[in-house]
Amino acid sequence: MMKYPKSYLEEITQRLKVSDVVGGTVKLTKRGKEFVGLSPFTNEKTPSFTVNDEKGFYHCFSSGEHGGIFDFLVKIEKMTFGDAVRKLAAKAGMPEYRFTKQNVEQEKQEKRSGKIFELFFSYCFKNLHREENKQHLEYLLNRSIKRETIEFFQLGFCDDSDRASEHFKKLGFSEKELIETGIFYLNEQKRTLVPRFKNRIIFPIKNLFNYYIGCGGRTVLSSVPAKYINSPETIFFKKGNNLYNFHNAKKESKHSDYLLMVEGYMDVVSLFNHGIKNVCATLGTAITDNQINLAWRNFKNLVICFDGDSSGIAAAYRAAEKLIKILKPNHNVFFMIMPNGMDPDDYVNKYGTDRFYQLLDNKKNLTEFIFDYNVGSLKDFSPASLSNLEKTLIDLSDTVEDQIIKKYFKGYFKNQIFEKLIKKNKNKLNKFQISNSFDKERLNMSEIEIKEYSLCQLLIKFPEYSGKIIEQISEINFSLELTNQIKLKFVNFILDHPGLSSSQILELFQKEKIKNFDDFNKFSNKNISVAKIDLDTFVNLVDDYKRQLEDIAKRRKIEELENEFSSNMSEQAYNELISLKNSPNA
Repeated sequence: MMKYPKSYLEEITQRLKVSDVVGGTVKLTKRGKEFVGLSPFTNEKTPSFTVNDEKGFYHCFSSGEHGGIFDFLVKIEKMTFGDAVRKLAAKAGMPEYRFTKQNVEQEKQEKRSGKIFELFFSYCFKNLHREENKQHLEYLLNRSIKRETIEFFQLGFCDDSDRASEHFKKLGFSEKELIETGIFYLNEQKRTLVPRFKNRIIFPIKNLFNYYIGCGGRTVLSSVPAKYINSPETIFFKKGNNLYNFHNAKKESKHSDYLLMVEGYMDVVSLFNHGIKNVCATLGTAITDNQINLAWRNFKNLVICFDGDSSGIAAAYRAAEKLIKILKPNHNVFFMIMPNGMDPDDYVNKYGTDRFYQLLDNKKNLTEFIFDYNVGSLKDFSPASLSNLEKTLIDLSDTVEDQIIKKYFKGYFKNQIFEKLIKKNKNKLNKFQISNSFDKERLNMSEIEIKEYSLCQLLIKFPEYSGKIIEQISEINFSLELTNQIKLKFVNFILDHPGLSSSQILELFQKEKIKNFDDFNKFSNKNISVAKIDLDTFVNLVDDYKRQLEDIAKRRKIEELENEFSSNMSEQAYNELISLKNSPNA
């Protein structure tokens, strides 16, 4: 009988919690780090059956039964091992494993390549400690990397001699096998094997299950163009599916609720060297969905910690754009950017662990980071700039797959624009505000008159835009009789006579003989001229006026209720007052 590859079974157990599988049969109750329930193996009244997701097993004290998810299905549902694997693979969202000739050959190749990796990294580790290579060891030691850290990560050095390839040939490995690992390539002209990582410090890469799959290499020579290189894509090394050091970092989920994700190998090694062990790195590519989902299996909180230079910040934002799409409830993403263009390796070596943790305490959540990044590119606080900012953020929110998260992100961004930009920069924003001439007429105007007159002026100035949102305009609540009449007539003009210009609409108003319309005309003539704007800016300005009018109406209502309550302490007035004060923007 053919065996399933160990890596395939481990992938299933990594994706599924024991409590999820067992919980389909046994009613489990959380107790500390474990779950307890009545044994499915014996007829008991007091729970003696425990499940531990961290350790990946169940244990029954009454019967002595013990095992993992495959054992449970075999023993409880009387399945064959193969049936249990197929059922759990489907539950984990994995394809069924086919025992084809190709699968068998691939499994043999992976085992053979794994052996080559093991021997190569052992060779390079010893090579690093040779006298002729001491400058490379000194480079690591001068970066404050401890010798035990070097050994833990199995860091090494690959020279440019034929010694490595000859070493492997003597061990019985063929050129084809050595090339398939990605460690060597063939020099077509000389027909000789060349170590891909020659003259570089070696960073062995393992997958989630602690198997060697690839390699990273760093040069310490300024004359070499590429500072870092990685293994090429192979059948077992897929950069977008793996994270450097994740096989170690996942163990820290027992002690930490977040995972640090950095850009480089040295960042990981340096942070680990300083005692920060819940850290991993991308493998020379932009962050992928698979990498994020891999991280989220073990940590609900992810902290992106990229370099503080322009390329690092840009990479962090690209990661944010990807993350916002796949964000899940109860999963959080934060960003911390290194100051002064430094990388985590530089920073922790210069300032130490305590200062690094202080930076970590000031991390930004995903929405804060996205908002601040886009605000940083604003040229000014004009309506056109703000409307473009809002469009960018809303378009980005529309990419969110989870509908509930999408709704709240849109609300958050709109609120931030209003609270942080519009409210704090009113003097820079409103191109329709009254002039600064303090003539008697303006001083005598109330706040509500100024706002409602200004909104009406805006609508009449741009009838072509008003026509596109005429339904929303018809629903605006004006408190003044004059502005309410202007709105009603204006809506009718637009609906009955599409294509009217601003001057034609004003002529129609003159014919209507609306009471006190001359007051509005005087205001419009004295108010500053309206700049030419686009549709998005127009819509945003209308929305802004609506919010301001609603805020004024709410404040006036609160004042009325407070006065009523002070003279007549009725329960109805009190409840309505509390309700209004607790409502948003009260």
